[in-house]
Amino acid sequence: MAQRTALRRDAVDILTPLGWLNGTLHVPAHLGLREHLSVGVQDLKVTGVCVVGEPERLRFLALRRSAATVVAPALAEEAEPLPDYMREREVACLLSTGILRGTLRVHASLRLSDHLSLEGPWLTMRHCLLVPYGGTANSPGARSLHTAITNLAQVLGVSEAP
Repeated sequence: MAQRTALRRDAVDILTPLGWLNGTLHVPAHLGLREHLSVGVQDLKVTGVCVVGEPERLRFLALRRSAATVVAPALAEEAEPLPDYMREREVACLLSTGILRGTLRVHASLRLSDHLSLEGPWLTMRHCLLVPYGGTANSPGARSLHTAITNLAQVLGVSEAP
């Protein structure tokens, strides 16, 4: 008889081409959220999903991983101490909906481009601000995120912030 994997429920906001969705991801307890996003089948299992403009939540949504641009956990994770060999860099990700600025931990001896080639399909940034192009933190649609796990396949480009 197959043993069921214990699941953890992570409340998240997910940026998609439809806009922001809000719901609960069901993550194997032995994986972190970013690891869960990086492995597995094509769909993310999300329950209690609020879709922009819809009056009722969807009980279940099989969301295509490729449709998720940013996954933002509702609860801030405790940041691990910064190892001596890592440096925090301010970066900006160009998205189709705006620019996401935040802090990225990068190996001290690597250029940003080299780090990105090793990073895998998802990039974790902290202390983020997503704004429409030309906007500020006070612009309509601006959104502050303590953590943003970004799908690099949906990113137009990444730059060190000025």
